[in-house]
Amino acid sequence: MFKAIQRTDRAHLRALAETFFQMKNDSAALLCLDHLFSSPLRLRNLPLDKVEASLDLYLDYLYLLNKLRREESLAPGSARQRLFRFQVLGYSRYLVPKQSSLYKKSRNQSSSRKESTEGHECDYDELCRSINHFISNRALNRTKIQDDAFRDVHRFSPCPQSLVQRKCSPPEGMEPCPFQHVQPEELTADWYHARLRLILLQLQILNSAGYDDLDVKKYVPA
Repeated sequence: MFKAIQRTDRAHLRALAETFFQMKNDSAALLCLDHLFSSPLRLRNLPLDKVEASLDLYLDYLYLLNKLRREESLAPGSARQRLFRFQVLGYSRYLVPKQSSLYKKSRNQSSSRKESTEGHECDYDELCRSINHFISNRALNRTKIQDDAFRDVHRFSPCPQSLVQRKCSPPEGMEPCPFQHVQPEELTADWYHARLRLILLQLQILNSAGYDDLDVKKYVPA
């Protein structure tokens, strides 16, 4: 897993995440998915079933993030401790190392400002608050990235030129055409249902992430 993360091997990370998810190893699956979705999905020219599979996997990612946010234990070996790598110092005292992704968030959220050469020391409430904010921001920021990718590709909409004129000539600077190229005979009930599933999946994703942007609310896939 760590070799795949180091190489940014997206295909391997995806396969590992799906395996870990089936094995109910949530921490490992979440770590793989977090690296997989650190950049926009590559959806151009993919068939609808492949786009749907990517959306399904991203929804699994949000499910795991929300599950981690509901977790309360900060004990050694807990899901939160394994992923954020903080140290348990004693009763309600924790150390967030400087190299941890949580360090800046915990330091900014804390009122104690207790620092050491190793990192930031905080209590249970401060650490939980920092973790919850970190997870919420992660879900929102990653969902914005993926939502922009979904909308930019226009995978929900057939190309009007290709459909009517049987050819496509996108404007200069807009190549390749971002719309789906389908023939009239391909516009079946199955195609419509696949398109509808994508739209519903996108709405599930926005809801799971708590993504409440006004521009997104007004957006309806054409």
